[in-house]
This record gives sequence, structure tokens and C-alpha cells, in this order.
Amino acid sequence: MKPSGKPLTLAVFSAAFLSTITLAANADVITDWNLTTVSATKTAGLNSNLGSRIDAIEAIAVYDAVNSIRQFGKPYHYYAPNTGSAQAAAAQAAHDVLVHYFPAQQSSLDAHLASSLAAITDGPIGNGETVGAAAAADIIALRANDGFSPNVTYPGPATIVPGAYQLTPNIPTVTAPPYTFNNGINEQWGTVTPFVLATTNQFRPGPPPALDSATYSNALAQVQSLGALNSTTRTADQTHIANFYKQDAELTANEAAREAAITRGLALEQNALLFALVDIAVADARIAIWDAKYTYLFWRPVTSLNANPDGTVTNNYSAFQPLVLTPNHPDYPCGHCGTVNAGIEVLKAFVGDQNTVQLHTTTAGEPARLVQTLSNVESENGWSRVYGGIHYSFDNTTAQSIGNQVAAYVLANGPAFILNSTATAPSQVGIATYPGITITGVGGQAYRIDYATSLAPTNWIPLKYVTLPSSAPYLVQDTTPYSGSAARYYRAVALSN
Repeated sequence: MKPSGKPLTLAVFSAAFLSTITLAANADVITDWNLTTVSATKTAGLNSNLGSRIDAIEAIAVYDAVNSIRQFGKPYHYYAPNTGSAQAAAAQAAHDVLVHYFPAQQSSLDAHLASSLAAITDGPIGNGETVGAAAAADIIALRANDGFSPNVTYPGPATIVPGAYQLTPNIPTVTAPPYTFNNGINEQWGTVTPFVLATTNQFRPGPPPALDSATYSNALAQVQSLGALNSTTRTADQTHIANFYKQDAELTANEAAREAAITRGLALEQNALLFALVDIAVADARIAIWDAKYTYLFWRPVTSLNANPDGTVTNNYSAFQPLVLTPNHPDYPCGHCGTVNAGIEVLKAFVGDQNTVQLHTTTAGEPARLVQTLSNVESENGWSRVYGGIHYSFDNTTAQSIGNQVAAYVLANGPAFILNSTATAPSQVGIATYPGITITGVGGQAYRIDYATSLAPTNWIPLKYVTLPSSAPYLVQDTTPYSGSAARYYRAVALSN
């Protein structure tokens, strides 16, 4: 991946060879198992809370496994330096996590692992499978008692008052009474141990607007107009947005990350870190938002727009019916909005905002959606809940702020590249003895320097990490001992700062 600004140029040296190296390659094993993971959670019928927890556990296992072999970053928890195929380690780690949580899917997961191991390109498997299995076992054990179970459901308020969350009807699945009212889901989720956040209430927002405030009345009128099943003000595209993004939010964040990673050609180490951070941020955002939801227990638009002055609903929900089925958990803040923002903000830190992504949805009949920037993904996803009639606009903005804060905290405190400065080579030693690579790029950009003894197949081995002190040509020398008669080839891989 090239940094922004002045184009990167390389002068690559070895004792016997001078060449130019292509900088980045796709890390298909990680994006592939990420898709397998999110698919497995939905095959098992997990909601976004339960699914995002598994996504994060899988991504952490993969990251710690790859890092134990390539040794490029700060571990999340498991770290046992070893040799072998990092691709095999990633596949085995992902497989073992999924088989542990989804034993009914083992046969298909075993077959997928066999395909992954047959397609590795980074040398002999070696200890890769062993490292991957150990990393998976480590994070599974670490999260065994994190509070995700037993599940607790919310039966509704003991006393009905205006503004209090009440169980919501299954409209528009059913548009005429009698309706079904399911208990609120996962009341315990706001107490689940976060993956990186210091506490579950670290970013708890202030309360929702007062019912007699202009902010509330304006937002209420807006969702009534735009979000009604029979709305005459919602545009055709807004209807598509509402239906497209009603799929589980972690699917949107992960698909955007996969597409951007593949399009940008991120290297194995970059993808390992990217998906660990994306899925940690998504999981922690859901924990933080659930803390707020069951703290404030604020009512949904379908209740407020049908309620009597005392908060009761006696009109069979005839005054307002939403376009989208109201999820059975409290309103404030918006879980969907914070989830996507947390993941997308991490992704933007890696690849920037200017990425055109084609997203898909599990909503039957909705075509793929081409979105021009990652910020537009966040915006569309947030507004989809207003267009769907299931959230107020202040739920959206509050949750997006939480997602942004969670992403920033995870980026600052979660796993990270270790950026070591190169040591100064002895001045009396010539380049013929100490080959290396000269980089011209942007000051402050971090690179991982790799070497290989053959270009066919390319079998790159991390050598060191450097950060360019300026935009002037910068020589990185290889001071490690090796046979002077053997050629070595070098490349620089740009890292996300």
C-alpha cells in the first residue's frame, strides 16, 4: 500500500541482484475466514451481540497466531514466537474457534480448513497449525467467563409511564392485531467484559432528550413522517436504504473491511491487525451501547406515536406503524448506528475515507449498493433507522459518537504494529557487505522491511520496522549474518500509522 503524498520509490539491493519489488499482496486467508466466521454466526442464528463476540474472538485468535510467527505487533494475549506458515496458523486459529462454538458446523469447517491449508503460499506449514490451535485455545479460555451468559431478558416495566420502554409489537410482520410482544433481548450485555475498553460504561452518554423538549418533538415528527409504513414523504431511495441496512450491523462493517482490504491489497500482517481491531471495536461498541440502553430504558417510536398521555397504548397501534420491524430492546442509543461507526472508523484509520465499496445485504430483494466513501456507509446506515421508523435521529447521532469514541480507544489501546527504528550501521562497512533497501516516501510513514532468498515463489520474511524521518531517501541496511554467496531480495510494505 502506498502512502498518501509523494509517491514511494524503492532502490532494492542484494549482493548479487538489483530489482524493483511490488509492495503489497492480498491476504486471502484472513478475509476468507472472516467471511466464513460471520456466515457461521448467522447459520447458527446468533443476533448481533452474540455474533460480534464470536467475530472478535476469531479475529483475535488469527491475529495472535499470525503475530507469533511473523512477530510484527503487540499481542492481544497469546504470544509464542515460532516458525512455519503464518497463513496456516491463521486458518487453523479461525477454524478452531468456530468449531468450538459451532460443533454442528464442524464437517463444513473441516473441509474449508483443508482447502485453506492446500492453498497456502508462504512456505511449508511447519508449526503453523500448532500455533493457530494454541492461539485459538488461549482466547477461548480467556473469554469463557466474560459474562455473555446466562442470557437475561427484559419483561417490560412494572409500571407504565411516558417515555419508559415497553415491549414492541411485531409490526409490519403482522399489520393487524393481535400482535406478538417479545421480551427485550440480552439485558446482561451491558455487563459483558469488554475486549479493550476499560469499563462498559466508559462512554455512556447523557440521557435522551426530555419529552417536552424541542429536540424530542422535532425528532418524533421526523420519524413519524419518514418512518411510517405508509409514508408519503420517504423517497424510493430512502426506502431502499431502510431495507438494505436492516441486516445485522456487524455484517456491514465486516464486508466493508473485506472489500477495502482486498481492493487495497493489504498484506497478511495488515489484515490480521485490521480485522482484530475492527471486530474488537464492533464488539465493544455493542457492549457500551447495551449499557446505555438498559440504563435509560427509553421508549421506541412505535410506542410513543401510539401512546396515550399516561403512556399506555390502547389504539391497537393504529396511529403509526413503522416500515421496519422494531427490534425488541430499548431505544436509546441506536445499536445499529454505533456498531457500524465503530468498525468503519477503524477501517478508515487503515485505508482512509475515500473508498468506493459495493455492499450486499441479507434483505431479500434488495440489490447490492455502491457507496462512494466509508463515511457515506456510516451516514446511510444511521439514517436507515429513521427511514425504517424504529429510531429517533438523536439515537443515531449519540450512538455514532459512542462508536467513534470506542474506535479511537481501541486503536490507541488495542493490538498495534511495533514500529522499531533501524539501528545505525557501522560507517566503515560498505553496502556490498550489508545489503539493504533505500526508501523515498513521506516522512513519518511506517514500513515493514521484508527479505526473501527467492522471488519464485515469493517467501517474504520480516526483517525490521522503520519509520521514515523525512521525505529524503532513507537507507535501511540488513545487518543480519548470512552467506555472502546467497542472494537476498528486499521489499518495503507500508503500514497504517
